[in-house]
Amino acid sequence: MEWRLRSPLASFAEYQQVVGISIKEKKPNAAAVWMKRQFQPVNRGKLILFFSIVILLMATAGSLFGKRAVYSLFYAKAPKNYLYNNWHTATIGRQALEISTPVKLWIHDQPLEKEEANMTEYAKSYRNEDGNGILITVNMRSYRQDITNNLATAVEASHHILQNSREVTDIHCKSVPVLISGMQGVLEEGSYLYKGAIKLAFCNLMMVRESSRWQIYISYRDDDEVGQQVARRVLKSVKIK
Repeated sequence: MEWRLRSPLASFAEYQQVVGISIKEKKPNAAAVWMKRQFQPVNRGKLILFFSIVILLMATAGSLFGKRAVYSLFYAKAPKNYLYNNWHTATIGRQALEISTPVKLWIHDQPLEKEEANMTEYAKSYRNEDGNGILITVNMRSYRQDITNNLATAVEASHHILQNSREVTDIHCKSVPVLISGMQGVLEEGSYLYKGAIKLAFCNLMMVRESSRWQIYISYRDDDEVGQQVARRVLKSVKIK
C-alpha cells in the first residue's frame, strides 16, 4: 500500500521488479531423471538384462569366494598380544599334565565312541573357547591293563579321527620324535582344508606312559605366523608330573 502511494502511476510488473519475490524453478536431480528414463517401456528390456547379469555375477562370486570369506572371518588370526600377555599355567587331569596357554582351558568332555569307551577307565578333555584365533585341546586317557597302549596305537587312533571327519580334506602331515619329561612322544605338524573353505595348520603331540595317554592338539589358520609361534610355545611348556 505504501509503494502504491509513492508510485501511483507504476504498473504491477514494475511492482514485482521492486518488491516482489521470484521463485526459482528447482532443477531436477540427474540420477532421478536417469532412473525415470531407464524405467520407461522402451528401456525396460535393457534394465532387466543388466540386473540379471549383476545377480548372476554376484551368485557366482558368492559360491566361489563367499564360503571362504565367511570361514576366514570366523577363524580370525591369533592376536599379537598373545605373545606378550601373561599366560595361564595349569596342572590338570588325574594323570597330571602342566601346560601354559594364552587362553584359559575349560573342561570339554565329549562322549566316547562305544569301542573307545569299552577300553577306557578314565577320560578327560579340556579346551579353550571358540573365536580366540587358536584352538587348544588337551585329551587324557587311562586304558584298561589288557589294552595295548603305545605311541603307534595312539598316533593311529588320532589319524583315524582326523581322516574320518567329513569336515576335513587334503591332509598333509609330518612326524618327529620328541622327549617330554623323560618320556618318548611324537609330534605331528601339518595342515588340512576345513569344510572345503579354509586351510588350517595343526600340531598334534602324543605321549604314552604305561596305561596313560596324553594328547595336545592345536589348530590355527595356516597363514597365521602368530598362531604358529603361540602353538610352539604352548608345546614347549608341556610337562608330565
